[in-house]
Order: sequence, then structure tokens, then C-alpha cells
Amino acid sequence: MTDNLRVSEPLEPGSGISMRPRGVFRRVVLPLVVIGAIAAAIWWLESRGGDELSPTGERYGPVELPAALRTAGLDVGTEEGRLAPDFLLGTLDGGEMSLSALRGQPVVLNFWASWCAPCRKEMPQFVAAYERFRKDGLVVVAVNMQEGKSIARPFADEFGMKFPIPIDVDGEVGDEYRLLGLPMTYFIDREGVIRSVFTGPLQERRTDTDVRGAIEQSDLEQRIAQILGAGPR
Repeated sequence: MTDNLRVSEPLEPGSGISMRPRGVFRRVVLPLVVIGAIAAAIWWLESRGGDELSPTGERYGPVELPAALRTAGLDVGTEEGRLAPDFLLGTLDGGEMSLSALRGQPVVLNFWASWCAPCRKEMPQFVAAYERFRKDGLVVVAVNMQEGKSIARPFADEFGMKFPIPIDVDGEVGDEYRLLGLPMTYFIDREGVIRSVFTGPLQERRTDTDVRGAIEQSDLEQRIAQILGAGPR
């Protein structure tokens, strides 16, 4: 009886028998995975804006502050009283800007992202302050952190942001400025010196006391007044 029983031999890969699971994977699943990866890469590049090099081939990010703009006795750094680190970034409107090109003007340098709820809450303050103080030379620079043009543009349109919006694609400028979180704002005077640093959302209203007595002004107004009043030494 046992002579009639035949034990099946395992199929060899070259036996001419189609290995269906493996064939389906190669013909259908693998191409879909490749197509999905390509589509994801394209979306990722587009969402980042694709601006990593300037038209002249210079890489966007932190750059050396020109020697002619270095004030004697002051170091470059992110603390109050130091010269603000320079950078070159592509902007939302398709141009590019460097912080050092704004020397001679007071600058409010704000770092933000569309997912940041406090950033969204405080942005109308920057828009209003820019409209109010631009005649005095004030420039607001709102650096978008690692989101790209396709995400930054709807946000800018929603709030009517008419000031420069650089895109920090790789987050290297944010690293240079040692961001502790978002939002974070630097107030830079006409000589490029950081006069104050504010971490977190700026309060819309606060009460301060000066020679005129108790007055109401926002954190933003208080700090803008500080850098507007700082002229050449």
C-alpha cells in the first residue's frame, strides 16, 4: 500500500511553474510603489517651494555678514545687543532677500508656520503695524519655516501680508537663530543690532507706565517704538 503513495517534490523556481504571488508583486505592486514614491517626491518638492539656490547659484540659508556692516566691538549672535546673523533666502513672490540689505531700516523679524495657532492669532498685529509704521522705514520680515510656497501663499493671502516672506526651506536660518519654538520674533534696529527677542505670541494689549503715567500699548508697539527710536550713534 505504501508503494502507491507518492511524495510531492517541492517546486523549483526554474521548473516552468509560475510563482503567482511573486509575479503579481513584480508586475503590479512594485510599479505602483515606484509611482507612489515618485508622486510623493514631486509633492514634497513642490510643497517646499524648491528654492534652495539663488539664480546666481548661491545656496540659500545663513551667510556671512559683510565686513563693511560689522560694527566695531559687536559680535554676531542672536542675543540682545549683538548683530543679527545675516541670511539669504528666496521669497514667496519669486525674488530673494538678504537681511543685511535692510541695514539702515528697523526690522521686525518674525518666524512662523501655518500650522502654528499662536502665529495665526498674532499675524494681524504685524500686518497692522507694517501699515502704520512703514512710512517711518519699518520693515516686517516674516520667515516661513519649512512649508514652502504652496502652503505659505494661502496664509499670506488670507492675512494680506504685503511685506517680505522668505521661505526657510531647510530650517537652517531657524537653526542659526536658535528658535525655541514658534512664533519667535527679533526686533532689530537700524544698525542691525538686536534690541529685543520675544518668544511666543505677542500680547495685543498691556499696560505700561512711563513719564505720562499709565498707557496701553501692545508688546509689538512697545518694541517697535524701541527700534524706531534707535538711530546712528
